[in-house]
Amino acid sequence: MLKGNKAIVTGASRGIGFAIANELAKNGCSVVITGRNIETLKQAATKMDGSVVPMVWDASQIELADSKINEAATLIGGLDIVVNNAGIFAQCNEWNKNTLLETSVNEWESVMKTNTSSIFFTMQSAVKYMLENNIKGNILNITSVAGNEPVYGAYGASKTAATELTRGWGKMFASDGITINGIAPGPVATEMNNWHEGDPMEHNCIPFGRFATIKEIANLAMYLLSKEAEMVCGETVILDGAYAIR
Repeated sequence: MLKGNKAIVTGASRGIGFAIANELAKNGCSVVITGRNIETLKQAATKMDGSVVPMVWDASQIELADSKINEAATLIGGLDIVVNNAGIFAQCNEWNKNTLLETSVNEWESVMKTNTSSIFFTMQSAVKYMLENNIKGNILNITSVAGNEPVYGAYGASKTAATELTRGWGKMFASDGITINGIAPGPVATEMNNWHEGDPMEHNCIPFGRFATIKEIANLAMYLLSKEAEMVCGETVILDGAYAIR
């Protein structure tokens, strides 16, 4: 279904990014995985089932987007698929009144740069590359159900902006044959959500009663990145076990 495609997945040394990169590789894609630490990336690559090349790139380094997209394309001989997965939480709990009032300028800017600006400029670089090389490509942005709920602080704002960028860019470049979509996970069993291997999967706030798994996110990603989903464009698909329905 995806065999022969060339892909880059940001923030892919663990969690959702790792799972998506691994599924792409298993499906016959050549994959570049990015992150901040080369040793961590190399270790992740050895655990993946297929052709995977590590490349150091902190997604918040938005000024490097053009050079890194071109570097990735050079490493694997092209670029058809871009998965914007890298993201961070705010350090403070923005769902708490007291800590929300303690959000600093640096924290706000750090979250917005990593979660929103990186998506904008990576899409910009990727679309330029695809247009210049006449590629009918696919871009997938990993956002969050926080972007579909009332916004309190930096994290929610960053994910809301990412969702709207997905809508806008999806419509803008559909006529060029470039498909842009997103996935908005709810609570997922990852270290980012303070879940570790062997921990219980139960989650009382989710109607299905458990965390989503990274494999479930990756399975949805494979569909959205395939030709079978070509008419799904500009959409952000929620995968949260009805968590965000109020």
